[in-house]
Amino acid sequence: MSAPLTSLEVKIRPFRPADLDAAVELLVLAAGEDKRHRLTERLTGAEPGQIHHAVVAERAGLVVGAAKLTTEPAYPGTVSALVAVAESLRGHGVGTALAAELADRAAKTLTPGTVVTTALRDDLDRGRRFAEHHGLVLTNHSVGWRFDLAGRGDELAALAASTADRAGVRVRVVDLDADEAVILECVGRTLAGLPVPGGEDQAVDLAYARSVIPDGAIVLLAEPREPESSPALGLTIVSTQADDWYTVYTGVDVAHRGRGVASALKTAALRQAYEAGAVAVTTHNDETNEPILRANRALGMAPSLGYWSLVRTFDGESGR
Repeated sequence: MSAPLTSLEVKIRPFRPADLDAAVELLVLAAGEDKRHRLTERLTGAEPGQIHHAVVAERAGLVVGAAKLTTEPAYPGTVSALVAVAESLRGHGVGTALAAELADRAAKTLTPGTVVTTALRDDLDRGRRFAEHHGLVLTNHSVGWRFDLAGRGDELAALAASTADRAGVRVRVVDLDADEAVILECVGRTLAGLPVPGGEDQAVDLAYARSVIPDGAIVLLAEPREPESSPALGLTIVSTQADDWYTVYTGVDVAHRGRGVASALKTAALRQAYEAGAVAVTTHNDETNEPILRANRALGMAPSLGYWSLVRTFDGESGR
């Protein structure tokens, strides 16, 4: 491990299970609140052969920084790196020390060609410069959106009906556990052409897709009104986190894009959230995905906090 940061009485040490809550609270400051489930899942679960390295910065018995380098099993050949430091200690070398620990572990465990990814809130210019200093390159920008639900029950009921009629679909809630096979099959079909952490050539392993979906998430399928035997045309997955629900994923089968299916799904999800007592629904979409951005604007969603996606390909030299 690195030498203690004696001037600040900060030491870098391995992550312990008891650090989980504090580490996640710090990491969401960099990655965004919507990443909480994924951060928790990656810090607590790893299968044999997967990269699972996490460290924390401790000061006076408190965790004041955290960093992790973990396999992203849904995206073969990809690992996710993230560093976060309490705001009061930023700019004092704590982040640099944590990043050095990740670089050291990368040099020892990653194979050349491994894709290292990170996602950072787009209001953290300093964080982006830090990531770029460590060799990551900006690949995508995802725009944030927010829909405030207060007082919009009647409006959403009417919109849900009209958008479904225009798209010629019925939208229904399905059970995440009982209908898992149907859900994952639909995810697989609707991912085509959508950006993923490792870039456009990155493969997706659907065997691990379920781990990306938070337990308790609401899943809505858009199906043709007839015949009933046809597969789902699209789906949306919404995490019921606190008062602000989050749209984890919305996808439409390639052959049915541009027909209003996404709008029907999004509107139905907004209505579902309203009826469950949520305050707002937030989501992110790649800034190049104009059809879905247009659908968000048409629904009256307002721009909100987004995030940058950065990657680099590990070359096996000096942790880079």
